[in-house]
Amino acid sequence: MTTTAIEKDEIQLVYISERCAGTDDAAITKIKLRAEPNNHRRNITGALLFTERYFLQYLEGEAAVVDALYASIGRDSRHTNVRLLMRKPIQQRDFARWSLGVKKLLDNEENQDLIAVLNMIGRASKVTETQLEWFKLALQ
Repeated sequence: MTTTAIEKDEIQLVYISERCAGTDDAAITKIKLRAEPNNHRRNITGALLFTERYFLQYLEGEAAVVDALYASIGRDSRHTNVRLLMRKPIQQRDFARWSLGVKKLLDNEENQDLIAVLNMIGRASKVTETQLEWFKLALQ
């Protein structure tokens, strides 16, 4: 994970959503291929972590641009129950090297703790920044 100083009114926004049954891994590859040039053009960086059930995404960039992208994500039929977990001003980006990094958490012994936390967050009414830090580590 690379951090980079910023100059504008930038934010980091994190959301979670439930993955629809028809959104297979091939569809996620298509999302990545389309999102990368779009995010690069809009100077948005971030990472998408997913399991068979959930998407958890970090988005970083100018506040108005990230908010507009989040609004369009909320209308995307490939997932449901989109919930904002965190939106905060930032002084540096955590995912500056990625216009969209993507990682699937496989259901194996190594990822059991992260999957358990992600499942808990998926059902929780509140989430702390400390809980979200686990996923930054997973995306390194």
